[in-house]
Amino acid sequence: MSEKIDTDLEQDSAERFPRRSARRARTRARILEAASAEFKKAGYADATMNAIAESADIHVTTLFTHFKTKRDLAAALSDEEIDQFRELIDAAKGKIPFFEFFRNLVLATAATRQKDGDPKTGQMHEMQRDPELALSWLRYEENEVRLVAEYIAHDYGLDARGDYVPYLAGQVLIASGVTSYARWVRTKGLDLVKETEAALDLAERMARSILPPAPIQR
Repeated sequence: MSEKIDTDLEQDSAERFPRRSARRARTRARILEAASAEFKKAGYADATMNAIAESADIHVTTLFTHFKTKRDLAAALSDEEIDQFRELIDAAKGKIPFFEFFRNLVLATAATRQKDGDPKTGQMHEMQRDPELALSWLRYEENEVRLVAEYIAHDYGLDARGDYVPYLAGQVLIASGVTSYARWVRTKGLDLVKETEAALDLAERMARSILPPAPIQR
């Protein structure tokens, strides 16, 4: 109930004070960018709210008006990641076959992480291993699987709500990326793209084995 009230108040404020709301949104975006970079550099456990505020070029009291805890920051970053994933899927669904979309996205992400590093990579790794972030990671993973399952269900004419098949296929595919990334982190000298492709090949065969024949794309 309190969350709904807060949301209604925020919407009302945005309508009455558009410039203030736009400025607040820009500040929030800057904070999230700074937090993501700080989590990558120092790790979630050692990153501090003061360091994040300094990186975002704001006073720490301003930071606390947006995010009360470091855990809230990490959760907001994972929500942002899911929103971006949802936007990509919405743009591709019905235009690009699921397995083509998923493979291209996963391999491109692996190539970027291997070449340049990725603040989100560090943050996701911290979410997986830090007990304080266990619930955030679980929610992130559930949302990721759900989006993949809905895409699969759309392409294969399945019921995304009542059929286990698209969810099981989605879980296998998501797990392949998580597993190859974890192995790359633990073992020096591995090629992340090759590891990801090998795991994805296996996962795709497993997923396709439980799916019906894909309808012809028109």
